This record gives sequence, C-alpha cells and structure tokens, in this order.
Amino acid sequence: MGKTSAPSLNTYALNMKFLLIAFVVTANIIEPMIDRSSPLFALYETIYSFHIPMFALAMGYFAKSFRLDRPGIDGLCTIAYQYVLFQTLYSLADIVFFQAKGVIHSFFMPYSLLWFLLSHFCWRLLLRAFVHMRHPLIVSLLLGIAVGYLPWPGAWLSVSRTLVYFPFFLAGYFLPQHWETIVKRLRMPAVLLGIGVICFFWLGGRIDPRWLYGSFTYAEAGHPEWYAGIYRLGMYGVQAAASLAFLSLVPWAASRITDWGKRTGYVFLLHAFILKSLLAAGIYVYLQTPWSQGLAIIAGFGIVWLLSQPWVEAHAKRWFEPDITFVKRLVLKSHGTPQ
Repeated sequence: MGKTSAPSLNTYALNMKFLLIAFVVTANIIEPMIDRSSPLFALYETIYSFHIPMFALAMGYFAKSFRLDRPGIDGLCTIAYQYVLFQTLYSLADIVFFQAKGVIHSFFMPYSLLWFLLSHFCWRLLLRAFVHMRHPLIVSLLLGIAVGYLPWPGAWLSVSRTLVYFPFFLAGYFLPQHWETIVKRLRMPAVLLGIGVICFFWLGGRIDPRWLYGSFTYAEAGHPEWYAGIYRLGMYGVQAAASLAFLSLVPWAASRITDWGKRTGYVFLLHAFILKSLLAAGIYVYLQTPWSQGLAIIAGFGIVWLLSQPWVEAHAKRWFEPDITFVKRLVLKSHGTPQ
C-alpha cells in the first residue's frame, strides 16, 4: 500500500463497512415481512446480492497485515472468544425468550449471524496457505463451487459459507495499490450493472434465497444434479456485478460514517438481540401496511446509529475484547511463536 493512497483507501473501506452493516440490519429487520410484501422481498434479495460478498471483501482488505505472529494470534483469539461468548448468549436468549423454531443449539452450528465470526476465523487461517499459491483466486472459486456437493448440511461449522465467500475475502486481501483508480474507472459500467440487477429483482425476478445465503448444499437447495455447480458459478457472476455497483457508490470522503465504520462490530453482534426481541414480542404482527414497514426500516437505521456511538464501545469493549493473555500465551507457546 502506497503512503499517499493508504489514508484514502482506509477511509473508503470504513465508509463501506458502515454502509454494509446498515444494509445487514435492514435485511434482518425486513426478513419477517418479505413473504407478505413484494417490494420488501425485492429489497431483501437486492441487499443479499452484495452485502455478504462485500463484507468478506472488507475483512480481506483489513487482513492485509495478518501474520501468525503475536498480533495475529491476538486477533484470532479475540474472534474465537467472541464466537464462544455470543454463541452462548444467543443460544440462552433463544431458549429463554426468543424460542425460534428449528434452531440447533450447538457450537458446531453457528447461531444466526454468528457464522460470520467462525468463517472470518477460518478465512484468516486459510489465507496463510493461499497467499503462496500461483492462482489462489481460481483455486478458491473451485472450492466454493465444490463445497456445494457435500453430503452433509453446509451450515455445520459454517463450512459452506466459509468456502463460498472465501474468493471475495481473497479479492479484498489482494486488492492492488491502484484499486482506487480501478473503482473510479469502472464506476459507469458498474452502475449500469447495478441497475440491471435492481431491475431484475424489482420487476419480479426472483432467486431462491438459499442460493444467496451460501449456506446450503446443492441438494439442500433442491438441485442434486451433477451440474448444479454451474448455478453457483452464475451466482458468483450476479454477486460480482451487484458488488461492483455497490463499490462504485461508496463515498471516498471522510465523514461521520467513517468514524461509525470503526465500530461496526458492535452493531453486528448486538443488533440481533434487539430485532429478535421485537419478533418474540409480536411487534411484527402490527407491521402490515407500507407505512409501518417503512417506519420499521427507519427504526433499523436508528439501531445502527445508536450502536455505532462511542459510548457503546466504551461500555462494551472490555466484554468484547477482554484481556485473555494466558490463552494467547498458550497458543503462542504451542505454535512456537516468539512472544
């Protein structure tokens, strides 16, 4: 990364993170309503066409300095700790309050959005093997296609999403120094691609959400055919087009959202407690009209803003990133890494 471009690129990446978490919360808040509203279903699928790939790309970009040294081990321990902590908290909350149907309470089956923590942990470990390959992106794409043929559920240990979205993580890691110029040059064709994707969804086009989630095997998605991998390859094309459109619209200038983008982790890990509580309380029964549904989306942006504030970090940081030096020392000692 060049010295002149790094500040601008970091600002852009933080802006992208904030916009993405806003879209994540929007998708999650409208999900219980998409079956009764075609516009909401179209919005939901539009968001899912890019927000997971782009979050993976953002994590790859911020992993450029990752090594299996002391800071790298610290990062991995923090991710593992957060997964164990929130898998426990969400499972307990679900058993006592949410009582969602069909939930498997197991550390081997990530609860709802927590799959991203487990996948992020695995992406960083996989990174060390792939950076030395001759054609890492091609190999990762082949793995993303091949994982769909697994004979067991793809959600276990988030193995499906880990491999399906690993190419986007790698793309973020390998973004060249001049990618600012590339994004700006591709702005017009990217916008046109985005318009095409939006028109597809908003004019009635539908994709089985199971293909957009990336967590289902081909058999689970209803396509056990030997050539089902072609469908995933097509999905990569759709997601790449939608992602390019999103990248072209992210602002480069620093603003308030740049600062908020530094705290997206708190929004990500905490917002589901709020949304699932609203669902369990029966609030969604009253969200039947376009006006009430629009207010729900606005409320979602309010949740994002609230959880992005510095006071949330000030109170939650010690719980999210506690001092677990003794664990890190054990890992470093077993790995043979100098402390």
